[in-house]
Amino acid sequence: MTKDIIRDKFLGPILIILLFAIFNIKRTNDWLFLLIILLIGFTILSLVGYLRNDLYIKYFSLENEKLLISFQKNFSKNREDKFSHNSKSLELVKFRSKSFLDPFHIITVRFQDENGFYDTKSFKTNKDKTFIELIYKLNKEKTKHNNV
Repeated sequence: MTKDIIRDKFLGPILIILLFAIFNIKRTNDWLFLLIILLIGFTILSLVGYLRNDLYIKYFSLENEKLLISFQKNFSKNREDKFSHNSKSLELVKFRSKSFLDPFHIITVRFQDENGFYDTKSFKTNKDKTFIELIYKLNKEKTKHNNV
């Protein structure tokens, strides 16, 4: 999964810098200046991508109206965090499938916390089976609570 996380974090900056380079390669005669600008831009975009806080699903369970998602933040695979919430408090569940440029499926959950405030969390997974099971179980829970 580390290889996919690296691709997720740094593919965007690489593509942006390549496009910028392609559009400016014929406009300039100063190759050193263009190279320095590209390196500075790549460094800044990579730093932003690296510092972006993404939550990668390790496993999940949905039992007795309790959603439990175990996840890791960015590259910290030894440190595991948990998201636990009652499935009745789920307000909105959105899914986005992976693509050529995005190696992860994204599951966004909007829920109401204990204080009555709304919060949103987005989780990523690169496992198709986990994504499909999570879609099925969350939609099943959501429709069960909407019909009550």
